[in-house]
Amino acid sequence: MNPITPDPAEAADDFLFVEETDAEAVVKKDAWKVIIADDELDVHVATKLVLKEFSFKNRGIEFLDAYTGQEACDVLRQHPDTAVIFLDVVMETDDAGLRAVKRIREELGNQMVRIILRTGQPGHAPEEDVVLNYHINDYKAKSEMTAKKLFTSLVSALRSFQDLQTIESSRRGLVKVLDAASSMDFRSRNLFVSGLLMQLGSLLDIGEEDLILIRRGESGRGDNIMAASGGYDPFVGEPIRDVLDAETVALVTQVLASGATHVDSKRSIYQVPLANLCDVAVYVGGSRAISETELALIDVFCLKIVLAYENYEFVEQSRCDQNAEIALLVKLTSHAHYLPVAYATNRGRLSRSIATKMKETGSREPIENRLPDIIERAAMLADIGNYAVPASILEAAGPLSAEDMALVRKHPEAGAALLTEVLGEVTGGRVAGLAEQIVLSHHECFDGSGYPHQLAGEDIPLAGRIVAVADSYLALTSERPWRKAVAHAEAVAMIKQEAGKKYDPVVVKSFVAVSDAYRKV
Repeated sequence: MNPITPDPAEAADDFLFVEETDAEAVVKKDAWKVIIADDELDVHVATKLVLKEFSFKNRGIEFLDAYTGQEACDVLRQHPDTAVIFLDVVMETDDAGLRAVKRIREELGNQMVRIILRTGQPGHAPEEDVVLNYHINDYKAKSEMTAKKLFTSLVSALRSFQDLQTIESSRRGLVKVLDAASSMDFRSRNLFVSGLLMQLGSLLDIGEEDLILIRRGESGRGDNIMAASGGYDPFVGEPIRDVLDAETVALVTQVLASGATHVDSKRSIYQVPLANLCDVAVYVGGSRAISETELALIDVFCLKIVLAYENYEFVEQSRCDQNAEIALLVKLTSHAHYLPVAYATNRGRLSRSIATKMKETGSREPIENRLPDIIERAAMLADIGNYAVPASILEAAGPLSAEDMALVRKHPEAGAALLTEVLGEVTGGRVAGLAEQIVLSHHECFDGSGYPHQLAGEDIPLAGRIVAVADSYLALTSERPWRKAVAHAEAVAMIKQEAGKKYDPVVVKSFVAVSDAYRKV
């Protein structure tokens, strides 16, 4: 276990390979993290001395120390973004380093970090056996680790680590794009554009958190973040003045107004030179200037992103138009004038929230991707059968007679008959088809005591069980001719009491999870 010492004959040449840079100017958060895992203090000191002025891709090194295999794993657990580990074979035990390799790859699941195994006793762990049986990236005897070879090993490891980061970033970007392709709403649009930006960042070799597209705001409104990757994801749609510093905001305004590119030691800001994208600026963090070729690549990506925005906006507008048409139909067929159109709209929104939560948290039965979107519109039609019930009954201020209650209980079948007629004239009507199912089932009870067919448990369609809870909450919290509205907390408590009796407990659990957020909206 001989400590590393610079070879005097080679020392003068070693640092010719190192880019000269002001070590103090390297920002610590951008430094490559390197763990030195060795039980000899001299090895730590010598390694740091040899690499003290090391720089790769304009980034220095942040050294992390460990003196046992266990400590090496603990440090890596705290710093999973570590790029390289110099790992001694013999520490607290003769095979501590080898055990640590297995733990890092298998227990910690870290496949990214590059492991350079070092030993002072080459015969103790034969190189061929170690390289074949352990997931390491290099194996060196300490006696041969001159300053030049240490530098070469580190550069090779860092280059490999960076390549893996690029591949992983591209993979995650592609996953976002594919996830977004399964649905078209505000959230999926943001997934789509952030996925494209992650791929663009990988192609340009810039950090995920350093790329932002900024769109000029309309007259009297500030510029806002159109798309972003990495840590800026949550700020899509937000004004840049609330996210970026005042100096950057002023520079963005200047670039959008003049069209002139701005480059300094902190950032680069470009205006997209395409005619239909002249209101879009590209912000790239860091000091590296973007070449003409790279800027052309950015232009292509920006064009695709703007087209995605336009497509999503078109779909969203179509959805809003459909909602308006459904709301008009609901109003025209309802004799209950105490119920505003907003009641049906809110029932749809709450049903969507419940279905989305069930899809996110998992349910005992499969939930198709489009259900939240379709159920929002279908739930608006839940009580369309009320057209067949006299207004005098719907608006009665007191208890209903048995005869009147019998008439009320016929409205699901009346509504279903109306929708069946519509479906006979229109092909592919998924909303109307689900609405027919909801109309017939949302008054059924989980224990079988509901109407019109006394279905129970999972024999009641899932959409009907979801809308039953949403409709009950809105009914309880709305004023009716025969009673006052119930407070939010009381209504939630009443629905929880009926879980397993009137309502599906799984649906109630998701309702409770989204109820506060829904109420705020």
